[in-house]
Amino acid sequence: MSTRIIALTILGLIMGFILLMASVTFFVRDPLPIVGANQTLLLHSTEITPQIRTAVAIDGGYRVELTVTHAVTQTPQIALRPTGGQAIPLDAGADSDGALSASGQMTRPGRWELVLSDGTMREVMPFIVRE
Repeated sequence: MSTRIIALTILGLIMGFILLMASVTFFVRDPLPIVGANQTLLLHSTEITPQIRTAVAIDGGYRVELTVTHAVTQTPQIALRPTGGQAIPLDAGADSDGALSASGQMTRPGRWELVLSDGTMREVMPFIVRE
């Protein structure tokens, strides 16, 4: 009788663990995009209309190149910062018809935010930079 109780207890614990691991997908709704060295991340605004598209390219030394594509009528402002930190200095290029480019040096891997603003509208797009 006691071996059955022990076996049922172990079975219950294993099934509980399996159910807990399977339920993780219900808790993680919007995972953050992840980008690493020598990769490019594409981000699109959802709150600013018309939509602003941004390509974040990071090289092996964590130097970042931003390419922002926007409507000709828009004049977006961009900032790149670690989450909860100060924005890094960006060298912005000349704005051509619907395109803006900027570059800067990332200070560390981890959570970052790209802040886009166009007039009174502002959007923060978080992402993760891996080592």
